Amino acid sequence: DPTFSDTLELDLSTVVPCLSGPKRPHDYIPLSDMKSDFKKCLTNSVGFKGFGIDESKLDASAEIEYKGQKSTIKHGSVVIAAITSCTNTSNPSVMI
Repeated sequence: DPTFSDTLELDLSTVVPCLSGPKRPHDYIPLSDMKSDFKKCLTNSVGFKGFGIDESKLDASAEIEYKGQKSTIKHGSVVIAAITSCTNTSNPSVMI
């Protein structure tokens, strides 16, 4: 049997769902704060957590059509793309 020199206790009631990115996993955002954090990031200065979008353009949207089905996307829309080769993972701009 293994011998342990330390014990860790975790109160599961303190664990909350969160989101974080692959580049900076330590910069996680609790899921309950995600909507407000994202909205702040849209207008923050360009840089870490900032896209520099002018307030007048926050409601901008674009119409797209895929396989005959029309949709509207806007800031915050979730779009899923499948990466199918090493070329795409090393050069994501070819996916756009």
